[in-house]
Formats: sequence, structure tokens, C-alpha cells
Amino acid sequence: MPSIKRLTFSFFASLFCACVMLFEDIGEAMGVAWIDEWDDIHVWEVLIMLSLFGAILILGNEVLKMRRYQSTLEDKVSRASTAFEDLLSAYFEKWGFSDAERDVARLLIKGCSTAEMAEIRDAKEGTIKAQTNSIYRKSGYSGKAQFLSAFLEDLTDGGSVA
Repeated sequence: MPSIKRLTFSFFASLFCACVMLFEDIGEAMGVAWIDEWDDIHVWEVLIMLSLFGAILILGNEVLKMRRYQSTLEDKVSRASTAFEDLLSAYFEKWGFSDAERDVARLLIKGCSTAEMAEIRDAKEGTIKAQTNSIYRKSGYSGKAQFLSAFLEDLTDGGSVA
């Protein structure tokens, strides 16, 4: 996870550079002697370069951390997706669903309506309704809410297909 403190420090380091540049320009325009003297020995440029270099190093480090964090999250999502697919397959196998019923069951789980499923599967709504009824009958559940609860219970309790 990226560090808010480091990102804030980088922001203020960059802001410091802008302020130093503005301060130098205003002081030079007003003819302030010590600002001109520091300008002659390049103090301002060194301050600006060190601040910017520090900010760049910190930001680069934070970008690397964010990429690692993103990779970790993508890995977790991939494992969760695989586990859910395995769970679905185990239930579908247990219940003896046909390939068409498996497709319709997945669409049910996604929350599609009968009309949407018919359009996606290029089928008639009556066919989808018959497949949905067959899914409920084979699974032993009386409706969509109970059917979905089987998966949610396993996902939240870490249970297994009985």
C-alpha cells in the first residue's frame, strides 16, 4: 500500500521548489543583494535539484509499491475467481446440470432477467423459463434467492459442496 506520508512529502518538496523559484525571481527583481550572491554560486539551483531529485526518488518508490500492491490484488482476484468457478462446477456436477442449464445458472447468478438470458443465449423466453425451472428442481431450491444462497453460504462460511 502506498505511503500517504511519503506522497505528501513529495508534494511539499515539489511545492518548495516552486516557492524557491518564485522567491528567487521576486528577490532578484527587487534587487536584494544576498539573493543575487546566492544566485552567483548556484545555491538556488542546487536546492531545487535536490528537492526535485528527492521527490522523484520517493514517487518512483511509491509507484513500485503500488504496482506490487496491484499485482497482489490481481492475484487474489484471480484465485477467488478460480475458487468460485470450482465451486460452481462442483454444484453443477452434483446437481447434474446440462451444459445449457449451466449457462443459464451462471446468468441467473449474474442477476440477468429471463429476457436478458434469452437474448444472450439466442433462445426463446419459454426455453429459458423451462431451463430455470429445471435448475430449481434439480438443485432442490424453490427460487432464485434460495438458489443463490447456496453459493453465498459456501463463500462466506468456507463450506464445501455437500
